[in-house]
Amino acid sequence: MQKSKRIISIVIAMMIMVSMLAVAAVTTSAAASGSQVYFDNSKYNWEQVYVYAYGTKENAKWPGQLMELDGSGLYTKSFPSTYKSENIIFTNGLEKGEGKEQYPEAAGLALNSGECKMLTADLQWVDYGKPDDHGYGFAYEASGKGFSSDYLAVKLGLKNADKGYYSIDGSPKTEYANGDTIKVGEGKIANTTVTLVLTATGSDGVETTQTYTYKKSFTETKTTFSSSSDGHTTDAETGYYDTNPNLQLGKYKKITVDGNLDDWDSSMIIAQGQANDDPRVYMPSSMHEQPWDAYALYAAWDDDNLYFMWELANTTYIISPSDNFAASNEARPWRNSVPMYLALSVDPAKQATGAAVGTNKDGSTYTNPFVWGCTGGVAKDGGTSFTTHIDTLVAMDSNNSNGGASIFKADTLADDGTYMFNYDTRVPIGVINFQAQDNRNGFKIKYANGTKSTSLYGINAPKGSRVMGDNLDVNSNFADFFDLGYKADYGYIYEVAIPLSTLNIDREYIETKGIGAMQILTYGTSAMDTLPHDPSVLDNANVEYSYDPSTSHEKEDIDNITVPLARIGALLPDTTINEAPLEVNFGADKSSGQAVNTNITLSADAYHATGNVNYEFKVNGKTIQNSESSSASWTPTETGTYEISVIATDSKTSVVSTKTFSVGAAGAYVPEPTTSPIETTEPTTSVDYKLGDVDMDGTVSIVDATLIQKYSAEMCTFTDKQSELADTDKNGKIEINDATLIQKFLAEMIESL
Repeated sequence: MQKSKRIISIVIAMMIMVSMLAVAAVTTSAAASGSQVYFDNSKYNWEQVYVYAYGTKENAKWPGQLMELDGSGLYTKSFPSTYKSENIIFTNGLEKGEGKEQYPEAAGLALNSGECKMLTADLQWVDYGKPDDHGYGFAYEASGKGFSSDYLAVKLGLKNADKGYYSIDGSPKTEYANGDTIKVGEGKIANTTVTLVLTATGSDGVETTQTYTYKKSFTETKTTFSSSSDGHTTDAETGYYDTNPNLQLGKYKKITVDGNLDDWDSSMIIAQGQANDDPRVYMPSSMHEQPWDAYALYAAWDDDNLYFMWELANTTYIISPSDNFAASNEARPWRNSVPMYLALSVDPAKQATGAAVGTNKDGSTYTNPFVWGCTGGVAKDGGTSFTTHIDTLVAMDSNNSNGGASIFKADTLADDGTYMFNYDTRVPIGVINFQAQDNRNGFKIKYANGTKSTSLYGINAPKGSRVMGDNLDVNSNFADFFDLGYKADYGYIYEVAIPLSTLNIDREYIETKGIGAMQILTYGTSAMDTLPHDPSVLDNANVEYSYDPSTSHEKEDIDNITVPLARIGALLPDTTINEAPLEVNFGADKSSGQAVNTNITLSADAYHATGNVNYEFKVNGKTIQNSESSSASWTPTETGTYEISVIATDSKTSVVSTKTFSVGAAGAYVPEPTTSPIETTEPTTSVDYKLGDVDMDGTVSIVDATLIQKYSAEMCTFTDKQSELADTDKNGKIEINDATLIQKFLAEMIESL
């Protein structure tokens, strides 16, 4: 009996060992060892494809290694785990003069150990499963992408698998084939995250799961103001930029200038910028440089001082971490002495162009085109001029080491009627003792790592993928960088105190007449970023710097400020305020594609409302709830496509928002024409079309309202007859109000068009 037990024990032990070996074998085959890249050659059709990796390792001398063609028609190359963080460039292996081609043209695409990436035919750098032989589903839109349309069209792919399954926001799995495109986020309320889960099984029977998240955003219309007396010739930039958000004018409050942010709050923001919008991002080879990226400008005052605080962002940690210098605290702006300005309009009647005048020792006068960075009347590297009314420049430097820092006032009248800054009447504010950081005439400045803002919005896109103008397109991939791992101490802040006596004003002047302000960051002498944001600081961002073609010409161009300044204390007497209209962010708590009998919550967030708001929720035109509650419960009992809507009504007006919601599989994406009209010629038969029937299908529907919205956004054109039918308010113009009237008609808020 004892011997039998011993034999059984030995057998069990052997079975355990065999089992462990089998598990180990599976684990080894499944483990992602090193990294892997794929290249779709269908765009370039190169005879040979090479890949060059550099960073912690270099795979070979330029042009790198020859890639191998795999069974799926893609070129591939694997790297061992010793390649920790590399930059990848694909090339045809030829040299200049022989037809050399490569992508990207400048700095490489980021590849970290354990990643598998593919450069698609349309030059998207996407995750491509893992660097092993399992089957994977993948999306051609990178996780973290933001969108502001009702849905994001996402193309799905398969690696080493014949079919895959997708689920959106927990919906039942739906089968898809390689190359299918689906709608993600359709019908969901904005300012939420949409989760896409892809599963696939390869020939080895192992099921894998890949999760992608996308951020759906609602961009509200901003209340704006305009004053002709401030001299501006370009409207304030909007979207994610804002000048005096919510008409905030700063605040009366005593501030301790010590590099601590406790004294400040968001109600003091007078100008809002974007993160990741400095000129470097449009020249990918210059991402290694210091970021001069202004994000928010704050203002306050008390009986003695005018206070400012501004935030600088450093998103290099997220966007381009392989640029080791910029993605480190070594890139702090006080590392060296660089000019910075606060441009003020104290007396809007004075117009300074930027020129300055002074007196030589022999009594003769001299002029410079700009206050700082001129020798013998010639600017060394660009400068900043002004069309908007500015009469005072507070000129300082980034590490408070320049004893010549001063407040320059435009008090000398030039022959052309403009004013010049005067060196002779400057108020010195430079440092007396660098160690003690004491400054002249009561001026104070402190700097520190930190970020006051609790969100940091900017375009989430790797270097090499940015295009000029994308910062003004709300449909760009905007994201909150805090959601992507940004930390507050990545950023930098400056605090300054300017004695009111140095500006010849007092508290009463600020609170009754107000002043204008703009913060200007430079890299030498030319402006690199401003708050409020001026388009001139990006007009040459993608042009080469004359001293170094790898970086931006913005360092040396002349930037002319034309946008309105932010106001502090009071608006100008001739200010016209353009109030933002009542708007509503509406949708379901889940994306389209949910199962029958799933409880759906419809929600609405009203913006710019006057008084209380009533919300009437409808499904297929039938009211399911009508009250001041901003949410309603709905449980669909059948598969199909539903029309969900809300009518939001405040004390002045009503607005309607309508969306499509699919129950069952999420809707497949079908590209829509963007330039051609619905009808290219007038119909030959005489038909009495109803007003509002823009697509001329015999009925007035939500499609007609959508067509008017597309026309207003210049996404399509109309025939003469369509233009007549689209002008629902009969004012001779086709605009958003015409679409709104159709929506109100469909929601039975008005009887007829």
